[in-house]
Amino acid sequence: MSQAASIETYLYQEDLYSLPPRVLVIVSDPWEKLTEAEQTTLTKMITALRLNIATVQIITRTAFTMADLAAYAPTKVIALGATLQGSNRLYESFTQDGLPVVVADALPRLDDLKKKNLWLALRQMFGV
Repeated sequence: MSQAASIETYLYQEDLYSLPPRVLVIVSDPWEKLTEAEQTTLTKMITALRLNIATVQIITRTAFTMADLAAYAPTKVIALGATLQGSNRLYESFTQDGLPVVVADALPRLDDLKKKNLWLALRQMFGV
């Protein structure tokens, strides 16, 4: 028994850390497949929101539900080219299942008018 007690003393002695929730950015194409201009657009957009590209979580999906995102525990969701199932709202900030969400077209499909509408929705979401 003393050997069992000794083993228990040393098991799971590492510190556990709670990572802070992040803004979740969902893109329809993998980062590697985005052009340099599209990556720059996304980086500038995130920087304009007073965030850093390293502090947001970027995932790839073509469609999603809010239940799909539960494991990521996001504070806000920005979907670019990914469809929120059960919603057809684009270019507006709205709340879905308690989370602020903005859904827009994929980065290659954003023209100047769509970028402006996206920026207005993001400003509303982030209060900038």
